[in-house]
Amino acid sequence: MRGFYYGWRIVAVAMVVYMLVIGGTYSAYGLFVLPVSAEFGLSRADMNTGLIIFNLGTATLAPFIGRALDKTPARRIMIASALLMGLSFLALGLSHSLWFSAAVLAVTLPAAALGAGTLTTPMLIARWFAAQRGRAMALATIGMFTGGIAVTPLMGLAIEAYGWRTTLFLVGAVMTVILLGVSLVVRDRPGDDDIEAGGVQSAGQPGAVARAPLQPPTKVGVLLRMPRLWLIGLSGAVAVAVGQTLLITLVPLARAAGLSAAQATSLFPVMGVAAIIGVGVMSLVADKVDRVLLMVLICLMGAGMNVALLVLVPTYGLLIVCAALMGLANAGLTPVFNALLADHFGANSFGTARGLAGPMGAVASMVAIRFGGEVYDRFGGYAVAFIAFFVVQLIAAGLIFAVRFSAPARLSAAEATTG
Repeated sequence: MRGFYYGWRIVAVAMVVYMLVIGGTYSAYGLFVLPVSAEFGLSRADMNTGLIIFNLGTATLAPFIGRALDKTPARRIMIASALLMGLSFLALGLSHSLWFSAAVLAVTLPAAALGAGTLTTPMLIARWFAAQRGRAMALATIGMFTGGIAVTPLMGLAIEAYGWRTTLFLVGAVMTVILLGVSLVVRDRPGDDDIEAGGVQSAGQPGAVARAPLQPPTKVGVLLRMPRLWLIGLSGAVAVAVGQTLLITLVPLARAAGLSAAQATSLFPVMGVAAIIGVGVMSLVADKVDRVLLMVLICLMGAGMNVALLVLVPTYGLLIVCAALMGLANAGLTPVFNALLADHFGANSFGTARGLAGPMGAVASMVAIRFGGEVYDRFGGYAVAFIAFFVVQLIAAGLIFAVRFSAPARLSAAEATTG
């Protein structure tokens, strides 16, 4: 009788890490806008700049941390990042200098978030899974959605009870302890006795999935010369950028259409429920359907949402449908994107490839969000933005579909991994 596959413990670790890191940073950022701006006398635009700085830091550091993950044991990086996470929250809680706080948001906190798990855990899943890679990636993203449900509200209550500075101390301490704990169960790769169900049987191990031999990661320069990296990276970047812009546009659009504040905010629970349903669906189909076609479908869903918002009256019912489609698309985007990178560049080079793709998404998101705001300021509506997003989503669908026709690079092992 086959024992429990250790890779599923790695998936559980990924869920916990996503829940803590996403729930305690991105999802929770808005909780600090009012108290921090009141203490420092900042405008809302100034506070939003903090999140932009954090995103820029993540984009800048992702290639370096991704490369380190392909060369250094993951547990070491996770332990160091857990400690850095606690120190970053402590520093923000103690800081009375905007420049010092900006430095933490730009350097140490992004490095901690990437190394603690947002880059590390998908890399580990890529190594531990082959036959069920899509399902594992999808199930891990449950943590992204539960972070906003479990972690963020608790932080909000703590801010009300103890203040924002004490909350940062408490959150930093708790996150450090939990992240250190989960790092202790991490193993970098499957051993000879770890057998993943399904896939092609390897000689001498009935039922085991044949694994590529351990080898150095592909050189950065070689990866950057591969068309597939740009095709996958740019299509994912466009999908993320348009999705984020539509997300922050949804409530203003609803209010402009005459919907109440309660109706507008109710769109987010709809999105969350749809995302959880999407994760369930994705876990069933991600290893049975061509992942390139799944990515094409996600891009086309985004294009369809923009057409609907452009030509139809933004009623409550239409916005409910759009929110549900956003949730479904968000549920599929991260696991499919990560699985595609692992499929095409291998588990040994996943960290590097994922790190190089990170800046593409960050730059695209900043451009799209700014563009959406400029369009509204100039034209008094979002019609021009919806048209532009429709076009770029179609282009993204074409880019990812072209992966099916791009030939893999023919390089010797020495050329690819040395120098």
